[in-house]
Amino acid sequence: MRKQQGFTLIELLISVTLLSLLMFTGNYVYMQLASRWNKELGSFEQNAAQTKAVYLLQNTLNGIEPYLIKNNKGRPEMFFVGGNNSLLAISKVGLLDTQNPEIFRLTAVQNPQGKYDLVYQAISGSELLLINTEQNIEFTQQKTLLTNLDEVNISYFGWQSLDEMASQVPEIEPQWQASYSGIDQQLTPQKIKVTLIKNQQSLVFYNQLDQESNTWFGNYIQTGDL
Repeated sequence: MRKQQGFTLIELLISVTLLSLLMFTGNYVYMQLASRWNKELGSFEQNAAQTKAVYLLQNTLNGIEPYLIKNNKGRPEMFFVGGNNSLLAISKVGLLDTQNPEIFRLTAVQNPQGKYDLVYQAISGSELLLINTEQNIEFTQQKTLLTNLDEVNISYFGWQSLDEMASQVPEIEPQWQASYSGIDQQLTPQKIKVTLIKNQQSLVFYNQLDQESNTWFGNYIQTGDL
């Protein structure tokens, strides 16, 4: 009979070394995969948050409605002030208060990195009844929708003035404008175009508004206040 022989010390050391290398390699691969997964998951969550912010913003802009206030002489004016990178208006579908109309201001604010953050400020219509141009609007809520944008551009499609719209001259048509004042032009735009640029990629979306905001002056025309 042959005697059973166990592992020699050298064989045992070689086995432990090989097992250690195998465990090290497996752990390294796992760490790499986990790091990549966390990175991709973080990117997905960030993109999901940005997509949601854009959806909420677009929904709010689509809800913009003509709203008449009176100036210090008692004449009606349309509450809407749109600039190249800012917008002040009233939406019947609030972004922060979904149950009531919302007076809001959308502004592109430059951050310390030289990029732009898109900031949404609002006050619910249940908190403030806007009647005239002399009222002070103090926004009670604020939300940063998007951060580190390279560029924010807002443009407006509509008539130059209520008189121009009423003239019905075939050669005169609504056009795209870099700014739009409901107070000066006595109308709200028919469309709003928002362009957001980040990391050399652009996102453009359009918002369809009331096509005949002039009809809101009907009661004032009948009473002779306009």
